[in-house]
Amino acid sequence: MSEANVRERSRHRGSVQRATPPSRSAGATHPGYKREQNEDALWSDEERGVWVVADGLGGHQAGEIASMTVVDEVQRSAVTDQHYERALQRAHALLLGDELNSANMGSTAVVLAEDGAYFHIYWVGDSRAYAFTPNEHGGGQLKQLTIDHSYVQMLVDSGAINSKEAASHPNRHVITRCIGGSTNPQLEIDRVSALWQPGQRLLLCSDGLSTEVTAEEICRILADNPDNRRAVDLLIAAALDAGGKDNITVQLIDAPQQQQSERAWPFTRSSAPRGRWSRLLPGGTLTVVLSAVILLILSVSLAAWLAGSL
Repeated sequence: MSEANVRERSRHRGSVQRATPPSRSAGATHPGYKREQNEDALWSDEERGVWVVADGLGGHQAGEIASMTVVDEVQRSAVTDQHYERALQRAHALLLGDELNSANMGSTAVVLAEDGAYFHIYWVGDSRAYAFTPNEHGGGQLKQLTIDHSYVQMLVDSGAINSKEAASHPNRHVITRCIGGSTNPQLEIDRVSALWQPGQRLLLCSDGLSTEVTAEEICRILADNPDNRRAVDLLIAAALDAGGKDNITVQLIDAPQQQQSERAWPFTRSSAPRGRWSRLLPGGTLTVVLSAVILLILSVSLAAWLAGSL
């Protein structure tokens, strides 16, 4: 479907709401064809390197409040402590304490936060993150980075059903974990971290995309459309073509340009902690200083031994 057709259909049935004009990412949300309003929310800040998609639960205003509460707390962390697990915990506490939560108001969330050449994904529920890595033949590989907190995923993990059966299971929308929600007094947040790869793109989405569009089709759209804005429009169009039964939200992010030079550092973040002196001394200066100290100690020891031998 062409981008012009996407926009034409949007005028007749709901509207696409776009994120702030970006330079290396694009995002949009659409209410779909079956829901009266959009309970999804998205937000991004390229300068600080953070993106979020939230899918509200509870129906009507409750779901919208829940997803916006998540976004608000992620925004607050972006300008203060950059501690996004803590942000999701704050949102959870706020929703549990909200007087409107008699409607079982809650939200899923997936957050992408950059840290130099690394990225971190935090998530709760069935909103997803995928990594698309292009290949030299013009195609690419799509890998799901998150694991759904859902009833169907529990069945898959137990071996009761396979992934093909999961895609059409009648309870595939039932989630086992969310932010807020009266059945989740304690919130567990999952996280995955990785190194950006050259040419890689990360996709964040609500289940309005992932339950309607196959991974193969998502991969094809990303491989054929390197422009993020057009790819986002076509992903939403594909979900609408499949029926648009839920709100649809998509964010697509390119790997940062500087990541290729930073990849030269040979250690992972966990295996090579940098101490106080390495923060004070640039590049290889620390190695030179340590070598000089060792040589000095050896020289003094040798001189003392020679003096004692004479």
